[in-house]
Amino acid sequence: MRVNRFFGLFAVFLLLPGLTLAQENAVSAAAPFDTSYPASAVISARIQRQFLDNIRWTVSAEARNGLAAAFAERPALEIWQGLVAADGLKTGNVADAITAYWVLNWVTANARYNYKVDNGPVRAQLQASMAADPNFRGLNNLQKQEMAEGYILRFLVEHAALNDAVRRKDVTALGRLALASATRFRQEMGVDLLALEPGPEGFAPKAQKVSPAGD
Repeated sequence: MRVNRFFGLFAVFLLLPGLTLAQENAVSAAAPFDTSYPASAVISARIQRQFLDNIRWTVSAEARNGLAAAFAERPALEIWQGLVAADGLKTGNVADAITAYWVLNWVTANARYNYKVDNGPVRAQLQASMAADPNFRGLNNLQKQEMAEGYILRFLVEHAALNDAVRRKDVTALGRLALASATRFRQEMGVDLLALEPGPEGFAPKAQKVSPAGD
């Protein structure tokens, strides 16, 4: 499955809020769509190894070694679970992994570092999109695990970079991270994070500001 094909469908849902709500109602009327998978420790190790190899060649060997040391001290999935548990998200579920990743990137792109996003509606929105996508429905457990844990590892790297920049009050780094998040979602998923805001139905287009009469 091409991941950006799924997110392309999700982008359409974002542009058509009525369609999103109708789809969610249709899904809720049927049995809940299950986006979980039985995790394999062997597969997790392979996914992490491939991720670290990619970091080595795209960033640096030093960055790769630093991440490997951190994951050796505490498993990556355990670190992620500790970061998102308060938001009701868990390992072993694709919707949970992608929800955390979307919320993190929205916060980063929009510089809303102290804004508390309700992950529940976003998760429900993503789950409805997955239920509507025959490509996603055709994934086996291995493919679900590869997708979820790939996003978990990306989350950990991007979360650490954001936290470090916020802690140091590094405006230049924060701007660079914001641009990277916005560009990544626009290019990979066809979604403009700067045009969205979270709400009771998940992510939706930002309300247009009405100019006073005479402006």
